[in-house]
Amino acid sequence: MTSVNHVTPSQLTGALTTVLSAGLVPMIWSGPGQGKSHIVNYDLPENFPAIAKATEQVRGIKIDYDDGKASVWERRAGDYDLLDYAGLPYVEDGIQRRASPDIWPGVGASGKVWGILFLDEFTQAGREKQTVMQRLFDEGRVGDYVLPGHHKSDPNCERGLVLIVLAGNRQSDRANSVGMGTQTGSRVIHTVLEPSVSDWIDWANSNDVDPTVTALVRQCPEYLFKLDPSQKTEVPTGSTPRTLVYLSNLVKQCPPPELETQLYIGAVGEECARAYIALVHAARSIDVEEVLRGNPLGADIPSEVGHQFAAASLLIRRANPDNFANVIRYVERVGENGFSSPEIAVFVVEACKRRTPLLAETKAYTDFCLKWADIRS
Repeated sequence: MTSVNHVTPSQLTGALTTVLSAGLVPMIWSGPGQGKSHIVNYDLPENFPAIAKATEQVRGIKIDYDDGKASVWERRAGDYDLLDYAGLPYVEDGIQRRASPDIWPGVGASGKVWGILFLDEFTQAGREKQTVMQRLFDEGRVGDYVLPGHHKSDPNCERGLVLIVLAGNRQSDRANSVGMGTQTGSRVIHTVLEPSVSDWIDWANSNDVDPTVTALVRQCPEYLFKLDPSQKTEVPTGSTPRTLVYLSNLVKQCPPPELETQLYIGAVGEECARAYIALVHAARSIDVEEVLRGNPLGADIPSEVGHQFAAASLLIRRANPDNFANVIRYVERVGENGFSSPEIAVFVVEACKRRTPLLAETKAYTDFCLKWADIRS
């Protein structure tokens, strides 16, 4: 079921930037393996300068952030004991104090620190741990530790600026989540990350995911996320954005045929694995070398639409400036005895370009864009 406050992966960075710029704490909910950790670790830091600038305006101060790359301190909330959060007690001049643990940003640093404190798997931590960490939201303190840049404990950012982002699974996902109490939930801004086929395909084409795996998702979008939390199988997995990358990594190793099924099931579950194998075996009926080197206008094209996607995807990894024109001639064969839709051609050509950006400079690509401008728009 789609949540009323859902965001797609391409929208999440913008949503987090807005929440953090307002001085608030975002909480990302999602099913397992949908990419929330990747986005926080690799995409959000690029927006830190804009967040720092917004913080200056909100507080009316000057922050001496030098626009360097922000750090991300990823902490799994359930990995630590309650004593770890506040620090070991010690006595000084007859007063009990706490030694600040090095799990927190800035502890032991010689200067100011900048970045994101990412409390991942927050809902896998017990409620008592969530309550302790809640003090970071409210007061910017745990024990004797002071969170750099918190609006109460360090309003002028004398220690730097560290912003908090939470993430976790829902109890309905059966991912060992204990949920979140309303006393904590009412202190954060909630977003629900839901998968997007177009977002994932764009990401996959730019991150060396095997084209046949991308073709599976393009043709059978239900396999982008098909993980049943109530399943009774011995293998508690299914197809998710994360496990599809695992499938891609296995495919690249060219496992022997007698092991393909077992290994792929271990990555994405039986249903998705068998669908992938069926698609790829059908696609292997085309002669890739005939397309690339000699006869793109005469090479066979599968009759089944799903097989067409998979067959055409085999060309993506092999495309280069020398054979790209032949790839385009092959996938442009639309109609009787050809491909069922020009959208297959657009999918393959754009995937080739993302994988090998130099192809965008070829005459074949320019001509293709002009010919299929209506389909590409």
